[in-house]
Amino acid sequence: MKKYAKNVVSGVKSVRSLPYHKPDVFFYPIIMGKNRVSDAKLWAYYFFLHVTEDLAKNPQVSWAERHRHPEGSNEMYLIIGDSGAITVEVTLGDDDEMETYEVTSPGAVYIPARLTHSIKPIKMTPGKCGGILAIVSNGEYITLPPK
Repeated sequence: MKKYAKNVVSGVKSVRSLPYHKPDVFFYPIIMGKNRVSDAKLWAYYFFLHVTEDLAKNPQVSWAERHRHPEGSNEMYLIIGDSGAITVEVTLGDDDEMETYEVTSPGAVYIPARLTHSIKPIKMTPGKCGGILAIVSNGEYITLPPK
């Protein structure tokens, strides 16, 4: 066996649900995390799709309700794919200071640990490909309720 083979994974480990994520009608593909590589200090999941006319009419394929992550769990949302393929609405902050942003592919959002946040697709362009890659910095996906 090669020295670093334990660090290389293929495929995904799908889970049926994630805390604060909706809808629970499909599996969430986990591409990296401690459950895949025991030394991993990053956790990552994604959804990536080819946008059809039907999907563009109802872009609510997956979203995360307001939640936060504990100390040591910074998060990034990478909005990836063709230019203009997907637009998401991201909220950052607690109720008294909540701010809303629209981010169109390609784009990114950095979320410091303990910051309440949410994300939902709001617009998709038919014929383009795009999606979201979420990365959490501690190797696990641990959530807390919003403040």
